[in-house]
Amino acid sequence: MLKSLNQSERTIRFSAPTIILTILILTASTNLMINESHAQIGSMATLQNTPGNYAVSIIPGAAQRDSPYHYYPPAINVPVGTTVVWFNNDFGQPHTVTNGIPNSSHVGDVFNSGVMPATANSFFQFTFDKSGDYVYHCIIHPWRQAIVSVSDFFEKGQNMQMSSGVGSVFNITKDFRTLLNFQPLTVTLDQSTPLTYNVSMLGDNNNTLFTESFVTAGDSLPLELVKSDENQTRVYGPDFSSTGAYHIDAPFLQGDENYTIRVEITAINSVPPQTPLVEEFTLRTVE
Repeated sequence: MLKSLNQSERTIRFSAPTIILTILILTASTNLMINESHAQIGSMATLQNTPGNYAVSIIPGAAQRDSPYHYYPPAINVPVGTTVVWFNNDFGQPHTVTNGIPNSSHVGDVFNSGVMPATANSFFQFTFDKSGDYVYHCIIHPWRQAIVSVSDFFEKGQNMQMSSGVGSVFNITKDFRTLLNFQPLTVTLDQSTPLTYNVSMLGDNNNTLFTESFVTAGDSLPLELVKSDENQTRVYGPDFSSTGAYHIDAPFLQGDENYTIRVEITAINSVPPQTPLVEEFTLRTVE
């Protein structure tokens, strides 16, 4: 699996049956051309400060027709309000991020990066504030498409709210990854004061399948669950130097199961809160 820029990685040992997943890449062709340029060229400093939640990579070799991917991941599921940042990592090749199917009348009517320069660290970002499925493509290399699916589902508790890119039911065959976002309701998010979250996932019998701590820079916690066919749980992220999504490659996710996600803020600026800030949410998986 390709990783986003500046990711750290940890490994948690776990055993699970192997499940083979297939990624469908849509293909098409077009003769459309563009002359405008909206993409940005950023130094590592600007990338570190990019106010994004989720990174997508235009991979090296993406311009080649036989490349296994163009955009990676090619299909993501995110909650409303997520800012996706696309990086042109195919150095030496310009690309675009343009919504719509090639040759359709709606090409570029929602977002259009223009030509992303063929230089290191060029990027484009867009915030999805409406639910729906957003197919997009590269106008220069239109035989490859990808999709962002956006959900407005959320579950609200007393201390925290969970938003999900797939709603309350996670079909791990159809949509094998989903971004969750945990937003505190009783803590001020100032984008500067570090918050430490502890996230645990419990199975049907309340057995602990996963537990890990995550730190954000005074923000909510975007956390992606990815159904993995490996036999170990891997945790990596955040996508940017101090912000953005963390990811869990989770072989413990199985079909037709109910999970409890327990989220607790264990420290605010390294100090435990005076009262417990904990919430439990439900997630159902199907195959």
